[in-house]
Order: sequence, then structure tokens, then C-alpha cells
Amino acid sequence: MNRLVYERFGSRSGFVLFLGYWFLANIGGFRQFPPVRPQQNQRLVFVCNGNICRSPLAEVYARSLGREAASCGLNCGDGNPADPRAKDFAKQYQLDLEHHRTTNAKSFSFRPDDLVVVMEPSHIASFQRIVGDHHHIVLAGSFCQRPRPYIHDPYNCCTGFFENCERQVLEAVRGVCA
Repeated sequence: MNRLVYERFGSRSGFVLFLGYWFLANIGGFRQFPPVRPQQNQRLVFVCNGNICRSPLAEVYARSLGREAASCGLNCGDGNPADPRAKDFAKQYQLDLEHHRTTNAKSFSFRPDDLVVVMEPSHIASFQRIVGDHHHIVLAGSFCQRPRPYIHDPYNCCTGFFENCERQVLEAVRGVCA
């Protein structure tokens, strides 16, 4: 049972968060953040905690699909490389994270018309506190084939979950860019 939880949800707390956010989504808790499609020339800005696993992969994948994209983190310093596991995962899809360097949301240059794509509902409040509430925000997982409000941070998780999470990120980006 523990192995299933760790490979599907990253951790026990990831499982609890998933269930809580799933419940909130099903009672309309995130209806103010509907999965709207971006305008053709609108920049997608992917946001996660550290800007080393989820958001950089989303950025390079969106660019490979012909979209203007960028990424930043809510809790990171500037100038750090992507996680080595994210780099290896990206290579499997002919994506390159070798030159990625982290950018904190506080030092990122947002545009008024950016579509901000966050990985977790908790990122919404953090983003609004750090950057402001004048940007259009959507939840990345809302664009998956089976929508989910929460894509757990794979940073401290097992390899199986890390890859599962990164596949969820790719699926979400495909949905956003469709």
C-alpha cells in the first residue's frame, strides 16, 4: 500500500493534499480559476515552488509546441540549474533543460496579459501575495484529460513518482496548448 501511495502521490501528505484539493474542486472551490484557453499570442508563465522540476519542463515543452513560454518559482533563489532528474526526463522527450536557471517570481518580469499557470492551488495565494492579483491564473492540472487541481511537487519523491509527475506536467501543457 505504501509503495502505491508513494508512486502515485509522492508521499502520504501528497495523497492527503490530492484528496483535499480533489474534494474542493468537486464542490466548486476553484471555479474562479477555470481552464481558459490562452490567446494565440499570449505568453504562458508556468509557476511552481522551486522552478527546478515542474515549471521548467512545462516551459520548454510549451516552447517546443510553438508557444511563447517562461517559468519562475515562488520559493527559490535566482540562477540555480534544473533538477538533474528533470534534465534526464526532458532528454527522453528531446527537450533541453541544460541551460535553465531558476528565476524567483519576485524578480520575474510579468506582462499584464500573461496567462499564469500554477501547479498547485496553494500557489495561487502565494503568487497573489508576491506578485499581485491582477494576472489571469489557471491550474495546470485542469488541462489534463482527467482534470485534477493539484500536481504534487516531485522534488523529494521517489523516481517512480518523479516521472509520473513530470508526465502529468507534459499532459497539462499539451492541454493548455491544444
